[in-house]
Amino acid sequence: MGLAYQPYVGQWSASADNPFAPGRLYTPAFNSYRGGISVTQPHGGIWAARQQVALHFDREGRVSRIEAQGVLDLDLSALRDASASAWSRTYFKHFEGQTPQAAVSVDHLGSVYRQLAFLVQEAGGAPLTLSTYGTGFDLGYWRRLGEEDFVVLPVWAENRVDFVAADAETPTTQTAIDELYVYFPPEATFVVPAPDRVILETTGTAGHALALSAVHLRIFEPAEKDAPGAVLNPGFFLGDANAQVGLAAAEINASAGRTLLTIKQGVPNIAVDGTLDNARMRFAIRSALAQAQVANDRHPGTVTHLIISNEYAESIPQVGDTPSPTRQVTEMVRFARAQMAPGGDFEALGLAVGVRSHGFRGADVDSTDPAIRRFTQDVRELIQVTDVLMENIYPSPQAVEQARATGHWDAFFDRDDGELSIQWRRLEASIAGLADGKRVELMIGEIGHPTNGIAFNLPGYVVGARSGASGSAFARVCAHLADRDTRIDQPGIDAFQAYFNPRTSAAFLTEAFRWSREQGVQIHTFEAFDEPHKSAQNLPLAGLGLAESTLNHGGSYGAEGFYGIFRYTGVAGFSATSGHPIRPGSKLVEPLPEDPEGAATPWASQFDGQLRSKLPGFDFRGMAHAFVRDAPTPENGRGD
Repeated sequence: MGLAYQPYVGQWSASADNPFAPGRLYTPAFNSYRGGISVTQPHGGIWAARQQVALHFDREGRVSRIEAQGVLDLDLSALRDASASAWSRTYFKHFEGQTPQAAVSVDHLGSVYRQLAFLVQEAGGAPLTLSTYGTGFDLGYWRRLGEEDFVVLPVWAENRVDFVAADAETPTTQTAIDELYVYFPPEATFVVPAPDRVILETTGTAGHALALSAVHLRIFEPAEKDAPGAVLNPGFFLGDANAQVGLAAAEINASAGRTLLTIKQGVPNIAVDGTLDNARMRFAIRSALAQAQVANDRHPGTVTHLIISNEYAESIPQVGDTPSPTRQVTEMVRFARAQMAPGGDFEALGLAVGVRSHGFRGADVDSTDPAIRRFTQDVRELIQVTDVLMENIYPSPQAVEQARATGHWDAFFDRDDGELSIQWRRLEASIAGLADGKRVELMIGEIGHPTNGIAFNLPGYVVGARSGASGSAFARVCAHLADRDTRIDQPGIDAFQAYFNPRTSAAFLTEAFRWSREQGVQIHTFEAFDEPHKSAQNLPLAGLGLAESTLNHGGSYGAEGFYGIFRYTGVAGFSATSGHPIRPGSKLVEPLPEDPEGAATPWASQFDGQLRSKLPGFDFRGMAHAFVRDAPTPENGRGD
């Protein structure tokens, strides 16, 4: 049973009973989670870090010299056989008003480890395969320092400052837990510690107005694999929540003594100047390989695939001399293969390498369109270096309309005439005609239907529009835009909820997995958990007006945050978040009435939420076990 999985369960749940904005589909900004941290105990977490600054004073009390050192210890085996709490530790600073308080250790109930353990629990021991999207490293985690580029990642660290007076025998020391920035060499798979290579920024002159402006923790330098003290670049493991998926899954598998979770490790689209062929993308690929290697060392077979890019390989006109998107992906596939080839830094890792798109079925050797002909040739070249192609396929507005009207999804899932079967056969034929005899496995990378919101396949929807075709569902939504184009009145909400709701979503998933079993096609339903950050609250969206943004599928009423089978009830405020418990209605509106039956969602603070099912009409456990019953074996005639 396959699921798409992005571990951003979030600071908010995108739901109409959001306690900060009841009745509205609204989500403030999301901040990613980093866990498994122990600032002061290197073996209490995967990593521990510290920064030490010494301020030396002369007899007149002026700063005469500033020194700094930094250390980051990475122990990838530290959490073996550890508890869920140990895997879920992070640090956080609450605010009182606008004043940050001291950092406190937090046991995150929505951590990556707990999300994965929850999926295992809900599946009742049936194995799951998860297709992910990131490695923990993203485009913005980058900084130029002097003449060099670095990967820069924030880490919670012990920040120690020693005040050394001229005549004092011992310094006066202040310590705090702070989120500091560590610099990692981007093109190095292996590094050695270099604690004295910290760079200080100061102002003034010694003995006069010398002051510290910034400390840049450049504490590692590149090394050969067999150099004394060489370790995998710690930056591979210290990004956002994605960086822990493989490691946490391997630990859950090892604890169970069998493979409950397999991971298709995704690498995001990290384009610089219009191309994926750049140092940042290569760092992300190395990160994925490093995480897979450590995970599989813990429990063999946890990470099985490397999926490079998502919906990047497509047919678009070429711009200047820049290689087409598909050729860029092909080059990155070649890079990943070279890393796993004999003599590579990750030789013998042996992951299958694939690419996820939504346009492979558009390749056509008979097309007269120059862009399609070029794309077709690019796909032919890609096939020669890849093992797997994933295609994202969603129902058309016509199929969505039929599901609303009839309650069933035959227009999409019918074995012979349904949209999915037709598109799948087209994909198979297209790729077979380009493979030149090479075997390439085909899968569905994403398939799904949201439980709420305005989706891109709402009948009549037009991207970036503020009105729709007369009589369409989107036109009915647009007709109820209110409050200076920032709110949709209830009749408009009712219009899109007639199409996107838990009932139609549960029916869709049931049929999707039935189709998968009957056709023998690996699918990954989108998505395991809601992703509330995708329903953007910062309007207007880039390039759109306010009305067009409010009506957009990625806007504050958009369905992008509602594709999950499960959700998380942890809720946070804005950047200045109080440590006090959050009560429904405590912001923006009067308190909500209490539910005498106790059936209301038990909203909690951002780290104290619950992972919950959204779809009472969908038998997740039964469906997961159906794949076990239907698994090919020699006895049932569907094995080798």
